[in-house]
Amino acid sequence: MLGTKTIGRLLIFGLGYVAGTRAGRERYEKLQVAAGGIARQLRARLDSAADDPSSVVSSVRRSWDDSDIKLGS
Repeated sequence: MLGTKTIGRLLIFGLGYVAGTRAGRERYEKLQVAAGGIARQLRARLDSAADDPSSVVSSVRRSWDDSDIKLGS
């Protein structure tokens, strides 16, 4: 039979596990949003540089189609 100390420890472990899992998920979602923002900023910079026909970015951009790249889920 389990003692009261064992049950208490299991309860504390379970609560800690649940709290840690939730905190980890929230952090993952924040990182995902931040990565999406960085990708949007980089894409905007590439688009603005592609408007200049003399830039190297413009020639690379014309030869590389990134429309099939999806970030996130």
